[in-house]
Amino acid sequence: MKMRTRRLYLLLVSAALLLAGLACRTLLGDPDEGITLSQATESNPPTEAAPPAPASPTPILLGEPSLSERLNGQDLPDLQFGPAGSSPFDGTRPELSGEPRTLDTEHFRVHYTDSGGDAVPTADNDGNGHPDYVEHVARALEYSWFAEIEHFGWAPPPPDEGLGGDDRYDVYLANIFDEGNAGYVEGDFDAGFFGDNPLTSVVEDRASSSHMVLDNDYDGYNDNPAPGVSLLDYMRSTAAHEFAHSIQYGYDGDEPHDWLWEATATWMQDEVFDLVNDGNEVLPAVFKSPDSCQLAYGGENHAEDADHWYGMWIFIRYVSENYGHAAVRELWEATVEVDGYDAWDLMLARYGTNLETVFEEFAVAMLLRNFDEGGDYPVVRLEGGIGYEDNFKPADGVGQLGVDYLELDARDLLAITLTGDDISGLFVSVLDGQAHIYAMPAGRANVDTYQFDRSYLLVFNLHRAARERNCRSADYTVVVAQGGQADSPIEQLAAPNFLPPRVEGLREFSD
Repeated sequence: MKMRTRRLYLLLVSAALLLAGLACRTLLGDPDEGITLSQATESNPPTEAAPPAPASPTPILLGEPSLSERLNGQDLPDLQFGPAGSSPFDGTRPELSGEPRTLDTEHFRVHYTDSGGDAVPTADNDGNGHPDYVEHVARALEYSWFAEIEHFGWAPPPPDEGLGGDDRYDVYLANIFDEGNAGYVEGDFDAGFFGDNPLTSVVEDRASSSHMVLDNDYDGYNDNPAPGVSLLDYMRSTAAHEFAHSIQYGYDGDEPHDWLWEATATWMQDEVFDLVNDGNEVLPAVFKSPDSCQLAYGGENHAEDADHWYGMWIFIRYVSENYGHAAVRELWEATVEVDGYDAWDLMLARYGTNLETVFEEFAVAMLLRNFDEGGDYPVVRLEGGIGYEDNFKPADGVGQLGVDYLELDARDLLAITLTGDDISGLFVSVLDGQAHIYAMPAGRANVDTYQFDRSYLLVFNLHRAARERNCRSADYTVVVAQGGQADSPIEQLAAPNFLPPRVEGLREFSD
């Protein structure tokens, strides 16, 4: 069973942005003030409140309605904390470097220490006996619970039968940032918890309880921050991402499509903390390498698609914006019954469509940047340009459930012919903020490109890979010649966020 984690892709991307002078080094407030974590605390009055009792969530009825509005993450709960408790260790959970202590909330038990390599910052501005940083983590977690379970309607993660001391969800604060992880979640498989989630109305056979690990201080984040994202907001976004993994384990802890785990969790962090937008930092993995196989982790051959699993959150965003937030939850509910692409088939059948059609729609949205926040997203990378009486063959083909974008440089009545095994196409022309979509039956289209500002051929490989190691690319050829009678578009779309893409060379990894 794999650990589900949020890697430090933001730091890697931000390092490049620093070279361009784009990085923002603020935590909170004026960057020239040198604010520290302890100074950035949100104060609460001291309290002698007793620790809250463990929650007893009402079972979730799968398929029930949920709200769909993204949350801005500004209304964090004002929690009351009881005294610190002790943290039991049974050999199946992380062992902290110093004496373990706990902070309890309604749904979470946060385990931390104030000594050794895992020590949290000790500042306690409200004098309640808990370090301010631990309280920040607790608020982020409870907000994530409210957003993901109560607001969006996902099922709670299953209880762990008392591991960590009680049935609250256990979160450990340890020094993992230096190891390249912002946070991770592991299923409790070593403890034998694998089967039904008692907090749902269906019987799962591959659900698992789990536990989460977040960094003890995110020391080093401000060396290369994501632009405009404070250290605390980065921690909060990470907590939302990891809690999504905790929830996923409660549906199917053995779902084989790894990309789906990370894409959904990265999408969720933006749904919960919409104003943070740190997930935008990994979008180039998809926009700059749209022809990568959907299942591929990325980074094996060139730099553009590194962390492709995470960048594919934009595909999940397309689904949620066009079919509703609940469609993504229904997809994970389908994983209880079936695996991989079969879960997509089961979910999308309810909406009268299929994965291949949705992917074609998504690819058009990528070109046009037709998303709610598309004006903040990158433009796609063009595979090349094609002129009149020209032939084109790609350098590397198109991966499964991937797409190439080609620009038609000629403005005339053109006949476009696309050939290749496992290949299909769409033609898109843009004029004055309106996009005209043309079908290509049998790989052919006749389009009068003279009347448009820009024209593009989208080349698809709509075949599914069985698993990541089976990803294959398909080659194709495009021929442009004098056309006959112009075809009529099958659809017109507003394209207010469209910006012309360009051809960009691939950046090979250096040794």
